[in-house]
Amino acid sequence: MNTLHTYKASIYAALTVVVILSVYSCRADSGCTADIRTNIGVSFFGAVRDSAKNRFVTTVLTDTIMVKGVGNDSTINDTLPISTVRLPLKPSDNRTAFLIRRDRKTADTVTIEHENTEVLVSLECGTTTTHYIREVYFSKNEIDSIVVKDRHIKDNKTNNQLLIYFKAEQ
Repeated sequence: MNTLHTYKASIYAALTVVVILSVYSCRADSGCTADIRTNIGVSFFGAVRDSAKNRFVTTVLTDTIMVKGVGNDSTINDTLPISTVRLPLKPSDNRTAFLIRRDRKTADTVTIEHENTEVLVSLECGTTTTHYIREVYFSKNEIDSIVVKDRHIKDNKTNNQLLIYFKAEQ
């Protein structure tokens, strides 16, 4: 009889431990505090005429820049004046495209070809995808040139990785 009582007590103790561990391990706060997004930092520039020097000078834009993903319904910006933006690159595809339009003018398509690498952040946070920019193509409606300043996209903090220069206004 004593053995049966001890056996039941052991079973209850084991079940209690399992329930406590299950509740603790499935809590909403998993302990991950890392920012695992990897978006490319883009800055917009324009050329304005400096009449004193009789030449064009580059300036940071503060115009309304519409940015929309191609192949999806995601509009990143369409109403606010911006000079920089962070754009998400597709982690499951090697090509991401955006429509970019300055002040209701003709839109340009910017296509970024990239390699994707999954990197384990931690057991709590899982993986993140880093990108390597291979090439950038763009239509030349209003965009004059694009400079890739940093080809390694590995966090969500680095600015000015892609510099977009719009054509000068005459």
